Amino acid sequence: MDMSFGSESGLERARKRRRSNETIMKNGEKEKEINIQVVVRCRGRIDREIAANSPVIIKTTPREIYVRQPPADKAYTFDRVYGPDADQARIFDHIVIPILHEVKAGYNCTLFAYGQTSTGKTYTMEGDLNTIDGLISKEAGIIPRTLFSLFRDLEADAQDFSVKVSYIELYNEDLKDLLSSVDDPRKLKIQDEGTKKGILTGHEEVLVKNANDGIRVLKQGSIKRHASQTNYNKNSSRSHSVFSITVHIKETMPDGEDLLKVGKLNLVDLAGSECIGRSGAENNRAKEAGNINKSLLTLGRCINALNERCLHIPFRESKLTRLLQDSLGGKTKTCIIATISPAKISYDETISTLDYAHRAKNIRNKPVANQRVTKKALIKEYISEIERLKMDLLATREKNGCFMTNESYQALMDENQSRKDEIEELRKVNESLMVQVQELRKDQVMLESLRNELANQYTKMQVYQAKIDDQISSLVTETEGHVNSQNQAISACQNIVKEKTDKEVRCLKEHKVMLNKIIEEENSKSIKMKEELLTNISKYLNNFTNVQTASLKNSFGKVYDSIKENVDSIELCREANITALEGMMTSNTRYFNDLKEIAFKTGQKKLVDSQQNFQLKR
Repeated sequence: MDMSFGSESGLERARKRRRSNETIMKNGEKEKEINIQVVVRCRGRIDREIAANSPVIIKTTPREIYVRQPPADKAYTFDRVYGPDADQARIFDHIVIPILHEVKAGYNCTLFAYGQTSTGKTYTMEGDLNTIDGLISKEAGIIPRTLFSLFRDLEADAQDFSVKVSYIELYNEDLKDLLSSVDDPRKLKIQDEGTKKGILTGHEEVLVKNANDGIRVLKQGSIKRHASQTNYNKNSSRSHSVFSITVHIKETMPDGEDLLKVGKLNLVDLAGSECIGRSGAENNRAKEAGNINKSLLTLGRCINALNERCLHIPFRESKLTRLLQDSLGGKTKTCIIATISPAKISYDETISTLDYAHRAKNIRNKPVANQRVTKKALIKEYISEIERLKMDLLATREKNGCFMTNESYQALMDENQSRKDEIEELRKVNESLMVQVQELRKDQVMLESLRNELANQYTKMQVYQAKIDDQISSLVTETEGHVNSQNQAISACQNIVKEKTDKEVRCLKEHKVMLNKIIEEENSKSIKMKEELLTNISKYLNNFTNVQTASLKNSFGKVYDSIKENVDSIELCREANITALEGMMTSNTRYFNDLKEIAFKTGQKKLVDSQQNFQLKR
């Protein structure tokens, strides 16, 4: 972008600059101490943890995280907590967008990811760096999203601006510029400039014109970054990296003077802490892990010292803490993203990370906006840089070739040997990968044949299933027909038995009425005959003597006994008929039950035969 400035007298510009700086200092005095923002991101379980049958022990809420630790859960509170359902866009919108506003306002800001190896730090910071039609992918991390969002906002504000990026790594306590050429022998240094601590010098800053240009530079540096395979991660970062974005924005004062507002964002991807024994690190990998753990241990000690308000903070014991010195307790706005694993197998590392992040919450920074730069100061800086480059060029020409100090030469040779070792390691890794590829191809052929075989079996199973469905349908239909016919036969038998029973009952009732009538007639005749006999006896008694009376009484007794025998025989006949009627009703009931049982057994036998036929067909 065009960074042109207006033309005014030097005295007037100086006065305005002093007024601007005084205003800035006054505003800076009003700045209050603020705590470092700490957020936690918990990823989902990975294949290694699932294969180990390691259960989930983490539960998250928007601000709290719970670790299952019998007999009671251990709880932590942070500014924000994200579970496995949080995607890259959500992390960026909630955390980075507010930080970008501070950068455009002229503040220095730092965001770094910390956690155990394989917990998703590099995925959070970089993610997928590929673009499709000039747009980032869904899996893009914080750095590519920051570039796109920053350029979109700056272009929308219609202000003149420039954006520079740098990319360095700290590998085995050596600083390396990932954007410099391979043959660049320069060593990076960390210096203190006045109140500013941990200023990096000697690295290259690349001017980027748009977000895609920034992604290209990021990819260029990421290729050079040290990474290797461990038991924890197939592509484990073996170094700390810092991707810095410096924004210059031209700001026109009310009096017409143009000032340059500068903001800087440091995006730090720390290498993961790891147990050397469990990670399988050997030789160079073990040395890398040792240096990583050493620098992270120093960082933890600095955080503890800041948390306890100690007078001495051991920043100088590691280059990592020197780089982050201004971000921890300094004048920078800082945010820490702690990444953890939800699996029980990583319980110790998770607790360590959460304790570290919880202590970092209490660190207080006092952010101060960068002073605006005037045209004169900017030109003076550029002139000094040009003079330095001219002197370097002249020194090189006078030596009639490439000149460097013994220290630089030794560093170059060490770097060359390191690259040879790295190439040899990569060759061995490549050979191992080729063997794995061959095995995978064999497995692929076997899997393909298995897939075809399974497809054929699946087709046959579908045919068998169709046949079975048809047979079941026909069997159900046939069974339903048998059941219906048996029900009809049983119903018909019931009707017949009912008709016969009703007929027999009516006949028995008629016989009973007839017998009752006969008995009543016989009884009335007996009573009439008795009365007549008594009347006749009375008449004859009046005419007979005692002898005749006795003879008559004897005859009367015989007649009376005969009548009584007749009545008793009639009564026995009536009872016999009633008993016969009850026996007939019991016989009919038994007959009806036998018919029902025969019909049920017949239907059941047909159903069993149908099932056996179905099994035979199947």
